[in-house]
Amino acid sequence: MVKMNEIKKKGFTILELVIAIFLLAVVIGTALLIMASNLNVIDKSNDIVVANALIQHTVEDIYNIEYPPVYYDRQDDFGDRPLDEDDNDLYKEPEDIDLLTDGDDHMPADFPDEIKNKYILKKYDFRYDDNDLLTDATDGDTDKTVKHRIDIYVLRKSDKAVLLEEHILISRDGL
Repeated sequence: MVKMNEIKKKGFTILELVIAIFLLAVVIGTALLIMASNLNVIDKSNDIVVANALIQHTVEDIYNIEYPPVYYDRQDDFGDRPLDEDDNDLYKEPEDIDLLTDGDDHMPADFPDEIKNKYILKKYDFRYDDNDLLTDATDGDTDKTVKHRIDIYVLRKSDKAVLLEEHILISRDGL
């Protein structure tokens, strides 16, 4: 006759099962968190790659603008020149620009719709006579312009965050 004390236990106790499930949940949870953070890093790096491509495309377009202009009408391609809300006879200074409200989206027409729907490209033209910013909103400022400062910004449409910015100077001698 077999006594109860002599029967060998087979299987796991409830406590062992709870500990094993807990450890398994911690390992799987940690692995999922690492994968999710890697996906965020990949998404951010993709944003930077696209922003770099947009800025490079814009800089190349600016290289192709003839300056000083042979014809007066070629001056408008550098970027937006937002007017001051308080005085419409003056243009805004670089530090007064509001990226969300000032200027148009200068997204190139030849870029895919998925990029056009996800990013905003802003381009601003600040004109200088030697070292002084020309803020007068007159037709004659083109003749006085010695150099242009072009500010280029790439923003994400979803949260309006600035992904990348570039500032270039164009003088009568070139970039």
